[in-house]
Amino acid sequence: MGTVMPPEPVPARGVRAGVDALWQRLADAADAAAYCRAWLGLLCAEIDGAGTALLLLRDDGGSFVPAAVWPDAQADVAYLGPVAQRALAARHPVADTVTEPARRLHAAYPLEEAGDLLGAVVLDLAPRGEAELRAVWRRLHWGAGRIESLLLRRTLETREAREERSRLALDMAVEVAEEPQFERALMQLANASAARLGCERVAVGIERRGRIRLRALSHAAWFDRKAAFPVALENAMEEACDQLRTVVHPPLPGAVGVVAVAHRDLAGEGAACTVVLALRGRVLGALCCLSPQPFDAAFVAAAEAVAALLVPNLSLRHELHRWVAGRGREALRAFWRGCRDPRRLSFRVGSALALALLLWLGFATGEYRVAGEALIEGEEQRAIVAPFDGFIASAAVRAGERVAAGDTLASLDERDLRLDLDKWRAQHEQANRKYRDALARHDRANARILSAELAEARAQVELVEDKLARARIGAPFDGVVVSGDLSQMLGTPVEKGKVLFEVAPLDAFRVVLKIPESDIRAVQPGQRGLLVLAGMSQQKIPFTVGTIGIATAEEGENVFRVEAATPEAQPGLRPGMEGVGKIEVGERRLLWIWTHRFFDWLDLKLWHWLP
Repeated sequence: MGTVMPPEPVPARGVRAGVDALWQRLADAADAAAYCRAWLGLLCAEIDGAGTALLLLRDDGGSFVPAAVWPDAQADVAYLGPVAQRALAARHPVADTVTEPARRLHAAYPLEEAGDLLGAVVLDLAPRGEAELRAVWRRLHWGAGRIESLLLRRTLETREAREERSRLALDMAVEVAEEPQFERALMQLANASAARLGCERVAVGIERRGRIRLRALSHAAWFDRKAAFPVALENAMEEACDQLRTVVHPPLPGAVGVVAVAHRDLAGEGAACTVVLALRGRVLGALCCLSPQPFDAAFVAAAEAVAALLVPNLSLRHELHRWVAGRGREALRAFWRGCRDPRRLSFRVGSALALALLLWLGFATGEYRVAGEALIEGEEQRAIVAPFDGFIASAAVRAGERVAAGDTLASLDERDLRLDLDKWRAQHEQANRKYRDALARHDRANARILSAELAEARAQVELVEDKLARARIGAPFDGVVVSGDLSQMLGTPVEKGKVLFEVAPLDAFRVVLKIPESDIRAVQPGQRGLLVLAGMSQQKIPFTVGTIGIATAEEGENVFRVEAATPEAQPGLRPGMEGVGKIEVGERRLLWIWTHRFFDWLDLKLWHWLP
């Protein structure tokens, strides 16, 4: 490897000729790099014999990197490295005289602020004496104030940006922590990130079984997981989680080795940024942000700060959100710690009592009773129907009233019937007279015809008289009117066969139980039980199961109609009363009595699910 040749020194008058331009460039500098180049040019313009100059500044990682090179930014300044390293290590000015290939003086001056090493200025100078070198040190000392102020301002800006990110992350952490449910916390995170970070859309995904599943999307209460946009979001988040690093598209300056294929497809003409939510090396999920404008380093730093502050809280709530792997496991751990803690005597005693109670329930037995809704019905329930088409004339009783055998319940209008009766009687008389005349004339053929007409008229008269007799509707036996109220229907027409009343006796009842399908297998004819009615809650009425009917669907449940009989007439019973009846089946273990419904349901579901 050959020796690096230093560039030829630039005449001092050439440097001084551009002093005004350098001052203008210093005043108009838009960034730190332009400011440093202009400052280094002004410094070299004030030092006679300055050839090449190098400004080293410390970066965020603690390394010293070139911030400006004068006069040619592309010049090779590696030959100034040894003197720069010596000055930075010693923290005081260092000057070395070299003779190859030409006699030159390499001088390095460290930049410090309150004991903090900021960088160094390295110069390639023409040879000079000790007095002239001290003048150079003084010039560097006074000129370094501008660079120190620049670095201090940059430090303050960095600190302010860091504090702003911290405030943003704390505010969002408070907003998310206020949500009691995990799903609502994720939705709040998505909406707050979109509002505070200035994004168009923000999506939050949670890791599940090695895949990232979209759980919240800003400004969207619902989304189709199979649609193209949610699938693209999940692919982008998985791409970042696989690399375990933040992925930005379009990429930031200096980013190398980052795969962003899914982000490019997701962003299209806009920009996409995904920050991984990870805790102690385990991926919890990802936060994906979309914007029509490219993201900068400040945005990425803010998003990463928010993620870093929220991940512990989200991880804890995610564990508690899962019953088996989260709450159940934590509850078992807490219970075991309490049992082993000698200071928690009451907890240990309570746990022992609970265990003893559970064991007792597993071995103790009790009476197993099948319960169902009960209804009182009359043993004989007679329907009173309209005997013919007509109009309601009167209504003497209503539902709930007691009646005796033969009492009038209602009556139908008789006026049309009486007119029909008069008509048919007149026709009967007419036919009878014609019939006698035909007999007197010995007109047998005509007499036979008139005899038939006379029989028809007589039958019609009897029919109308029968209808008149049935126009008064009476009670068939002593009992109570179960249903029917014609008091609001006076004068309205009724059709033949329409049910007007239902009457049930007061001395003979039956109990109708509605037993769920899950319990009907334990019910058999002849079993005994007790009935408690809503209107007689202090009295338990015994009954005996009679017949088991067919099943009917009521309110989404399949129930069987079971009829039972009371051993004797009970005072106060009336048809239509409702309550709860319990059929005594036999002795069973108490734990089985309280849990058999659940296990029956579980068996049915397993039979349905398993192949």
